[in-house]
Amino acid sequence: MSVMAASVTFITPNLSTVRVFYDRYFDTWYPFDCGWYVLIRLGRTPAAPEVGFMEPQQGAASFGGGVMLNLIVDDVDAIHQRMLQAGEEIVIPLADNPWGDRGFGVADPAGVVVYCHKAIPPSDEFRQFIRKSPVAEPGA
Repeated sequence: MSVMAASVTFITPNLSTVRVFYDRYFDTWYPFDCGWYVLIRLGRTPAAPEVGFMEPQQGAASFGGGVMLNLIVDDVDAIHQRMLQAGEEIVIPLADNPWGDRGFGVADPAGVVVYCHKAIPPSDEFRQFIRKSPVAEPGA
């Protein structure tokens, strides 16, 4: 069996504020939106990552936290500054991390920690843990 794709959906009563949050900071597009469920594409290309949010339905419990959505961004400092100026709740301070990223985390209205980051060279301590894919990547 091969997994062809994966997605995640967060159940939240704060769907309208979640939409505002992602619209404000990411180039969103909605491939599916029926009012109580929305699939948010974080970019305008077909290959852009997607995340789902839905209002509680048929006894499904709301998301209770404890997850981080990791987003690789082109300008982590600019989006950090933008979110700070807008008063968003920064829950992980902006930092250069020895495992090889510069990033920060912000809480979205559903309680998801959105970790925005870009790659930087890892320290010698963490370089040993980086593994290459066992499958050749295109162009490699």
